Amino acid sequence: MGGWVPDARGPFSGPRREEDLPRQVRAFLRQHQAPALLELYGPQPLHTSEYAARLARFARGAPSRRLSDPIWLAVGPTDASAPERLLLRLLAQTLRGRPPYGDLSDGLPHFRATGPDELAEALPALCRVRLARLGRTVVLDGVPDDGPGDALLLLAEQLVRDTGSRVIAVSHRPDARSGASWARSEVVATAPDVPGKPLGRAALELLAAVESWDGDEFDMTVADALCADTPMTDRQRDGALRELTAHGLLQQTRPKWYRRTGSRAATGGAAKDRALARAVLDGTADPRHGVDAYIDLTVRLLHRGDPEGAALLERLEPQLITGQGLFRLLRAKQTLWRATGDWKPLCVTAAVALRETGEPRDALDALERLSTPRAVRETAVTLRYLGELSSAVKALDTLETSTAPDGWALHTQAATQCDQGRLKGADRLLRRAVEAHQVRGDVRGEAWAVHHYGRLRLLRGDTEEARKVLEDARDRFSGLGDLQGEAWTATELGKAALVRGDHSVAVEGLAEAARRHRANGDVRGRSWAELYLGMAHAASGGMEGALMPLHRARRGFSRTADMLGLAWADHCLGAMPTPYRQLDSAMTRFRRAECPHGMAWTLLEQAAPWWHEGQAASRPLDQALRLFESIDDPSGLRWSGGWEPGRTAPGRIPLTARLTIPEPGTEFDHGALTPATHARVRLTLLDDRSTAGAASRIALRVLPGPEHPWSERAAAALPWLTVRATPLTGADVEPAHAVTLRPSPREADAAEFLFTPRRAGRHRLLFTVEHLETATVLQEVETYIDVVEGDGEGPRSGRAPEALRRS
Repeated sequence: MGGWVPDARGPFSGPRREEDLPRQVRAFLRQHQAPALLELYGPQPLHTSEYAARLARFARGAPSRRLSDPIWLAVGPTDASAPERLLLRLLAQTLRGRPPYGDLSDGLPHFRATGPDELAEALPALCRVRLARLGRTVVLDGVPDDGPGDALLLLAEQLVRDTGSRVIAVSHRPDARSGASWARSEVVATAPDVPGKPLGRAALELLAAVESWDGDEFDMTVADALCADTPMTDRQRDGALRELTAHGLLQQTRPKWYRRTGSRAATGGAAKDRALARAVLDGTADPRHGVDAYIDLTVRLLHRGDPEGAALLERLEPQLITGQGLFRLLRAKQTLWRATGDWKPLCVTAAVALRETGEPRDALDALERLSTPRAVRETAVTLRYLGELSSAVKALDTLETSTAPDGWALHTQAATQCDQGRLKGADRLLRRAVEAHQVRGDVRGEAWAVHHYGRLRLLRGDTEEARKVLEDARDRFSGLGDLQGEAWTATELGKAALVRGDHSVAVEGLAEAARRHRANGDVRGRSWAELYLGMAHAASGGMEGALMPLHRARRGFSRTADMLGLAWADHCLGAMPTPYRQLDSAMTRFRRAECPHGMAWTLLEQAAPWWHEGQAASRPLDQALRLFESIDDPSGLRWSGGWEPGRTAPGRIPLTARLTIPEPGTEFDHGALTPATHARVRLTLLDDRSTAGAASRIALRVLPGPEHPWSERAAAALPWLTVRATPLTGADVEPAHAVTLRPSPREADAAEFLFTPRRAGRHRLLFTVEHLETATVLQEVETYIDVVEGDGEGPRSGRAPEALRRS
């Protein structure tokens, strides 16, 4: 049995066994037909709360015959005026361990963009259904007196009556009601209620910091931000929190979260709110762990009309628009609505949340009812998600251009061009986007612009540059707590491994990306990851393994109405050596999406059967050639040239050939075009992690592809190569001289180096491979290693080995 209950503040002076409880209370715990609600009241709120905690522990364990996991809800001042906040917390606990999106939340995602009054009407029924299914003991700690408290108790009784669940309510004075489903028990006074020892200096400083703060809850990270002028060590802060809780000045609301009790300072709260918001916006406060408190801060700022409110909302939006942010978004909506009668500042965010969790059509309807520049921009993004690429560009064109450039509009336009395969000018758009975001101080927008630049470099076949840029974007998203950005960047990094020909790395990375998208509730993102995962299986020869992810991708694209994704899924299935006949539907969808890149490749695939039957199929070939020429795609032109009369047909074109559009007029070298004719450098970190001051082993091998000249020669005839490692950051590498090795398609010689970093952090290494006899530089490979302090802590996300496996 589980269910969190606050720790005791000190020695408990009440009953220690169920047998010692008053008869009425014991019957409440043990009997199936007991009253639905037990009200505990008494003159000492701290002691009454501890008494309720003891009952909750009895309820979840022996010897009680009716075991029931507790749900502890600390009632705050906002909960009385906005009871939906309390009900949402209750519902969230009953759904713990289940993804909060789709049908698993009993239809709750539907309320993202609907009016708050609809959710207020529906929530009690949703909670009642969950409580009837689970049979829980709900503890309401700190029910206020008089009207608001009376209404809350009446609502609580209605929620659990005849459900098998129960409520224990902690109040100061008893409610005047009585009935068969309502019981009450007085908790007598004990002395003393609080410790006699005075508060220490750290506790007084923390109390002063939170006393004039208007926030409802805070955790340790928010406490640090509030005490920025008088910084504390972790030990001092933890001790201060324990002292203030023992004295009843703080109430523990959930694990590691606290609330100020009693009266607060009459003035100063608004100023402290603005200061804390500015600390987040300028990067001196990290909102990732205490995000619930910062979302509440955003709502208060929006309520007052403070200019920091809109800026903070934009900064924290990643915490609201994914599946994990469902309850935060709904709480914010209901709180703002109860305080102001309106929720317009959150309308666009709610529509974006709908789009990002698989409902782009509903999001488009919601956005088209709004007229702000942000709504127009998000309309363009939504049209892109739907595969309506030309309409997305037209929507962006309607934005006013008299003000400073809009970085989001610029990088959305570049992303749309990448979707179409029209890459000319996309790099200039992305450079302008980065500059615009930097001028505004928009770190999240800049991260997305960097992400799309990584996508562009990957389309150009520059896999090493794409990898570096995408890893930079991933780190930016991680620093922002943007789980959605991390998932999309993981998808592109998996695709980069696929383009390089590292199929096992690609399969592993894309499967992880799909899991990340699923955790975010992003059906479209998961579908794109599944599409590339199917391509990775096909590229490695696992045709049967490719079909399942491709079909899953197709179903996901159909569900989210992503016309472009559906076109690519049909194209890949139609290009497989199977009886699927889906190229015609792919062609239709590519035309509707106005995607010449997809149209050209589909025409080429449609020409293939004609060629093998001895016919010229000149019309689809000519159309494909014209389209490849129109988007300056030399890779497509080279592949389509293989079908011309008088030339040998190239055979089945690998699906990965669709993933790159190299720069025209340049020497391009990418796995999608000639995957078997090049030699690759493979780096491997041989130790689990790299630690400051300790040596780690790095192995380098040169692996020629099956059609490379080295793969056909005897071992004795293979050339000798040299490789040397050059540290570009504060580190030592041994040996300092070049090491000789021989390549091999199978068991290649390995050059092994010892890498000893002098400090923790990210380190860069340059490896240079030369031909021994002529000293000709054959390749330079730059990589990085994440180094941790020597305290046993592992690297974040285990990324060091992943970085070194890249060639």
